[in-house]
Amino acid sequence: MKLNEILLNEFTDEMNITRKFLNDVSEDLFEFTPHEKSKKMGELVNHILPISSWVPAITQSSELDWSTATPPTVLNSKADILKQFEANIGIGEKALEATNNDQLMESWIMRKADTVMFSGTKETAIRKFVLSHTVHHRAQLGLYLRLNNLKVPATYVASADEVLF
Repeated sequence: MKLNEILLNEFTDEMNITRKFLNDVSEDLFEFTPHEKSKKMGELVNHILPISSWVPAITQSSELDWSTATPPTVLNSKADILKQFEANIGIGEKALEATNNDQLMESWIMRKADTVMFSGTKETAIRKFVLSHTVHHRAQLGLYLRLNNLKVPATYVASADEVLF
């Protein structure tokens, strides 16, 4: 199996799980925050939203400079968030389908102006900044859901609210 196919399978799995979490978010809790240092639920959802669309920024360039990046539009309705999430997944899927092993082994840098935040292969960048990053923030979202007595979807195994097997 080719590396892009492996990454695409992982990407699809993680986005399918993330979709369940986003479906369970309630707009009336967008202002909820579990702690003064934490993002509000709406901010967290909007932070998760574009991650899947970052794949082409990795696969189609040698670096990303956050100091010149345009911030994504903040969405305030669940319907708009879910629609944009699906569009972003499509962007990520197409970029993964269009890449190959040699491209994924190329060097890639993430920086903010002169500060290098990451330097490694494109494959590693996708795993860290798309896949693992999504999982990290999805776990935070699960806590937000639990603290508001909302259903927490199953991820890889059952949750207290959803049985997979």
